[in-house]
Amino acid sequence: MLRAEYPYSFMTADADKAATRTYDYIIVGGGTAGCPLAATLSQHYSVLVIERGDSPYGNPDVEDSSGFFKIMLDLVDAYPHVAERFVTEDGVALTRARVLGGGTAINGGFYSRASLEYIRKMEWNEKLVNESYEWVENLNAFEPHKLSPWNSAVKDGLLEGGAFPYNGYTLDHVEGTKISASSFDNNGKRHTAADLLKYANPDNIVVLLNATVNRILFNSTSGKLKASGVEFTGDVDGLFYQVFINQLSHESEVILSAGSIGSPQLLLLSGIGPSQQLEELNIGVVLDLAFVGKEIKDPPRTTIIVESPKPLEFSCVQIVGIVDNSKLYIESGSFIQQNNASGFQYFGFVIGKVAFPFSSGELRLRSTNPQDSPSVQYNYFSHPFDLQECKLSIELMTNLSGTSSIQEFSFIGSDNSNVLRFLPPPLPQNKLNNEELAKFCTNTVKTVWHFHGGCQVDFVINKRYQVKGIDNLRIVDNSIFKESPGTNPQATTMMLGRYMGLRILQERANTFVSSPKLMTFMDEL
Repeated sequence: MLRAEYPYSFMTADADKAATRTYDYIIVGGGTAGCPLAATLSQHYSVLVIERGDSPYGNPDVEDSSGFFKIMLDLVDAYPHVAERFVTEDGVALTRARVLGGGTAINGGFYSRASLEYIRKMEWNEKLVNESYEWVENLNAFEPHKLSPWNSAVKDGLLEGGAFPYNGYTLDHVEGTKISASSFDNNGKRHTAADLLKYANPDNIVVLLNATVNRILFNSTSGKLKASGVEFTGDVDGLFYQVFINQLSHESEVILSAGSIGSPQLLLLSGIGPSQQLEELNIGVVLDLAFVGKEIKDPPRTTIIVESPKPLEFSCVQIVGIVDNSKLYIESGSFIQQNNASGFQYFGFVIGKVAFPFSSGELRLRSTNPQDSPSVQYNYFSHPFDLQECKLSIELMTNLSGTSSIQEFSFIGSDNSNVLRFLPPPLPQNKLNNEELAKFCTNTVKTVWHFHGGCQVDFVINKRYQVKGIDNLRIVDNSIFKESPGTNPQATTMMLGRYMGLRILQERANTFVSSPKLMTFMDEL
């Protein structure tokens, strides 16, 4: 078994040591948002990050681009401290990160910003958003030196099929076909949100690994309900611990950054959520908050996989076609599979992502055990709009497969004709048969791992992302999203961690006369 590396002095698996003091901020989840948030807050305040997984460093299947296909598609059960597979009530298999760096340690690496329209809809400060993106990109975004053969062919095929304009290389979200950055550098090495901890003040931060938070702790003074800390279990010793935020400061907080599965799950385990659901599991109701776990979404994908007669390399997504007024995204990559009979087989894939599904579902607890994945149902294609977009993706991919660029990967048939070898199931032949297209969509629905929601603004949290009805408790992760940002959400979720860290520092600077160092820091933003 590989031994994880701990490159930062403040990383530890010693639960007892981490719990012997109080902190200005306790962040639950060292994931895509949690790491940049912690790094930012640690510049001026003490921070504890509690992460249920281990370090991403030292595992070649995490750090190398080819490992994506093993962890996400094939061998996820072999990595209990990296990823966790669960099946939705819809019958769709999903993979959830269980590692420092969160989803950025197991995803396909594509890095692309959210649209300006999305940023304005979220009511974010555009200048601070851009600065926060740039802060992330200094470490974690790399322009590809060249496109892989398959991605290059798909790019050309999209343009042959009319996915204009061609925007070249850009991080911006723009209609048409473009190349974007990757969190894999040009040597194929992955850079995760955990890399952003390089920005942290090592004297002000503790990152506790292999520890599972069981519940949020509360106290009530002057009739106000406040978060005071968390209870967690150390995986190494199996013991229960409690750790608290600084009670002398009104601004200290518990911040949930456990993702769209973990954050609503932890609220429910702590007695915050629909009272009837909590009472069914004999969980004491701390606050009846009806929308916890509601309005969760997972953009569905349609996929074609083509066997190549010539060698291809492992390649994650490098290009995207943004079409249909940004409601549908076409992405691609390639992989290699060992075949005992013939050596190696080479495959290219193309996916169509329904960007903004109307279909939504609900997350509910299965048990009071925080180690159990909750019940999750997304109700894929329950709304007719989503089916319509899926049908369009089938049409676009059918047209793409007929372009000269993709036909270059044909085999020679018995009658000397060019034949593309698709892995089953093949796309429907009759694009005009709506019933056949709808059946294909519902029968083959897969995830693109961009699930979100469950703790949305105005329903569970306010516009400052504080949980409604409870002081000193905030949520900063993709559970706050009503829609998935950009073509792929990792860029914006990392940005969100930095952005909200700066906003929290601004709040504290505006609340009271702070240290000259902090005031100077905020004046520079």
